[in-house]
This record gives sequence, structure tokens and C-alpha cells, in this order.
Amino acid sequence: MTTEPILPTPDWRTLSPAPLGTDLFTEQSGHNDADVTGWDGRNVFGVTIGLVQMHVNLAMIPGNMGNATTFDFPILYRRMNARDVADVMAEEPTQNFADAVVEAAQWLELQGVRAIMGNCGFFGGYQNEVKARINVPFFSSSLMMLPMMVHSMPGNKKVGVITANGPQLVKTQAIQNCGLSLDAKENRIVVMGCENGKEFSTSIMANTGRYNPAKVEQEIADVARQMLAENDDIGAILLECTELSPHAVAVQEATRLPVWDYTTLTKWIYSGCIRRPFSGHL
Repeated sequence: MTTEPILPTPDWRTLSPAPLGTDLFTEQSGHNDADVTGWDGRNVFGVTIGLVQMHVNLAMIPGNMGNATTFDFPILYRRMNARDVADVMAEEPTQNFADAVVEAAQWLELQGVRAIMGNCGFFGGYQNEVKARINVPFFSSSLMMLPMMVHSMPGNKKVGVITANGPQLVKTQAIQNCGLSLDAKENRIVVMGCENGKEFSTSIMANTGRYNPAKVEQEIADVARQMLAENDDIGAILLECTELSPHAVAVQEATRLPVWDYTTLTKWIYSGCIRRPFSGHL
């Protein structure tokens, strides 16, 4: 009696991705006379952007990084397993949380992604350690856009940062780790949080799994209006928290200013990873 050979499923941690080749840039797969390659452990193809997802109890509506319909290209998600997800906001990065982000990022690397995002702006506090331990670009936070935004502004203008928790964000290393100098942090940006919003604090931040988007949107728009009422020198808005992104239009309507967030950063990263030929006419 013959038996079929067994094809065991190895622990993915024992596997390594092969060097990324040119397959990504094949406009029409199957029409080019070249080999295509895979490697053991890679089970997903055609995904360019990976995202490290925290284990939170939160309904993520369209516009949130955790909602796959936010983008018109596929995102590959990997949940991280940290002992305490609240460590994302730690004033000093914790080793357990950093290790959990790295582990998830390494699995995404094994699947061949070209860039990795987080799903919380406070991931910026872990930018330096994580990028040193993986082999593809890591865009930990929307805060990585701050240096560019600040440098784009005339000297008499500032960037407004709306965040989940203003006092806590200022205490962490997230802003500096994302490239903004301490001088610019103190003099060129204004940080204001949503921590006092009733719906935002008691539903979203309380991790209840349920919230009212209309109420949250009103609270976020009110924060934006308050920010401008107290600072007439703001020239643009950056949204830190991924729960803020679904309400970016409301913030823009409230302020009449340019508004950037983690989704706009992700789309920019994707557009560089996958270039498309231009079309048009003279």
C-alpha cells in the first residue's frame, strides 16, 4: 500500500522571504517571457501594502485604516499580539510592544509586501526600533508627514495636529521619531486632542466595540473649530488617529484648510510602489 507524501506546514517564523525581484513591475502577467517566483511561506500574491493591526474592540468604518473598503487597492492585514495594546501610547516604548509589531511586520514581509503601515498614529513612538529590524520601508504613523508639512509652510504659519489624546501625544516620542525636530515640535505645530469628547472617550477610547459616527464627527469638527479659534496662524491640518480619517471631510468643511491623514499617506506610498504608465495626448 502506498501513501501520499506529507507536505507539512512549517512554522512561518522559520522561513525567510526571497529577495524581491522584478515581478512587481510586470504590467501584464503572463504576457512577458520571464519566470515568476515565489517562496515557501508566501501564500498571498498581488498585495503591495501590509498593515500591522492592533487587537482592539472597535467598529472600523470606511475611511479607517482597518476597513478594507477605504482603499481602491488591496491591503494585507496582520494582527499583532502585544501584552498590552495601551503600550502604543507609552511615554517610553516598551520592548514587548515593539517585538509584537516586528513579528507582525516580518510575517507581512514573508508575503512579499513592499511597504508596511501601522493602524495608529502613536505607532510613531516605535518607528526607529521597528524599521531597524525589518527589510522593507515602515511608515508607522501619519505623523511622518509633519516634517514635510511644516517645511511647506511660511514662517508665520503652523500645522494643526488633531489627535486621540493631545497631552499624551506630546509626552511620547512619536513626533520626534517621525522626523520633526524638537524646536519645530515646540514652535511650528499646535496639538489638540479629542480626549474630552464624550462619545470619543466613552465609546472609542473605552474599547467598547460600539460608537455613533455622527456624534464622533461632531466632536472632531468642534475640536477643529476650537483649534482655529485659538490659533489663527494654522495653515493646514494633520489627523493623527485612524479613527479621525473617516471624518476628514468634516474637518475640512469646518476649517477650509488642507487636511492630511494616514489614508492620504498610504495612497502616496502605494502610488510610488506601483507606478502606472501615463496616458493622454498632445
